[in-house]
Formats: sequence, structure tokens, C-alpha cells
Amino acid sequence: MRSELRLVREPGERPLPREMLTPARRRRGRPRAEYRPRIRTAEDVARLRRHGVPALLLTPEWVSEAGYPVSFRPWLVVPEQLAPVVASEYRTLPIRDAGALQEPGPVELVTFLLRFDPLAARVVAVRNRGRLDPHELYRRVRNEGLERPATKVRLQEFCPALPRVGDALPRGELRWIEKNNPRGEGP
Repeated sequence: MRSELRLVREPGERPLPREMLTPARRRRGRPRAEYRPRIRTAEDVARLRRHGVPALLLTPEWVSEAGYPVSFRPWLVVPEQLAPVVASEYRTLPIRDAGALQEPGPVELVTFLLRFDPLAARVVAVRNRGRLDPHELYRRVRNEGLERPATKVRLQEFCPALPRVGDALPRGELRWIEKNNPRGEGP
């Protein structure tokens, strides 16, 4: 069995621009038309957000503002259920908790980074220590099933309740990484 998410316009709701939608499939009879959002630019992501679709663009600028200057191709962060129906030029980063996309902060940034760059997640956590809520960090890491990468970079220092799964990198190596990475624009 699999879950499926479809985008259906409610009566009275303004439609998304036609260039952003690709018809998914047609059925016989008079069913509602299903569409696949097509995302090519950051403006497309902003348009989707204005229409209530949970999507977010994870950019290197956002990570740099959090104190870790880095360069990478942007990731489109969407809920797991929406990932198969989105056609995008960006790499897709599916997450389990769509609530993380409402108003993302440093905790959400750390959990997004844990998926593809745990060392960057560690540096962002260190440089935003005062802004991290340990209870929210615990909830996000557990909901996403990221205990292993969190243990690898010792995020238990920020959230002691996180269970330890697997081996952690040596403290000396983590301190060296924190010290030898340039600071960004953040706090």
C-alpha cells in the first residue's frame, strides 16, 4: 500500500499559473483534473507557498546566513507524499514532516542539512547554539529518522535526549572542522 497526495483546487481558490502545471492524467467521465506542479525557479517555489503548497528552496545563501558559507546546488524541500508528483529542475529533498516547511528556522535547517551534509549541520548548530530549541531539535530529528547522522556529528551536545545510534566522529576532529571553517554572515 502507498500513500498518494494530489493537488486539487478548491472552489473559489485562485488557480496557479498554467505554465507551472502539467496535467498528470485524464480519466474518463468528469473527474477533477489532476496536475503536477512544475518548478523551475525560486519564484515558482514562492508562488506555490503562497497557494498553501508545502515547498521550500534550500539555498547556499540561507546556510551562509546561518554562519556557514558554503556553495551547493539548491535543493527543493517537499513532503515525501508530494515528491513523486513535483516536476522540478532542482534536486528534491523529501521530508516526513510537512510542518517543518511552515516557518523554518535554525532547527529545521540543521535537520535538512543532516540528510546530505552532517558536518555542515554540526557547524550550523554550533554557530546558532543560542537559537536552537533542544525539544524542537529532538522532535525534528526523531520524526525524520535522522538519529544516525545526528550521532555521527554528536548533536547530543545540543539535545541530550537524542538517542545514540551508531558511532560518532572523534571530538577532536569535529573541533578541528568547526575551527577551520570560515564564518559566514550569521550570528
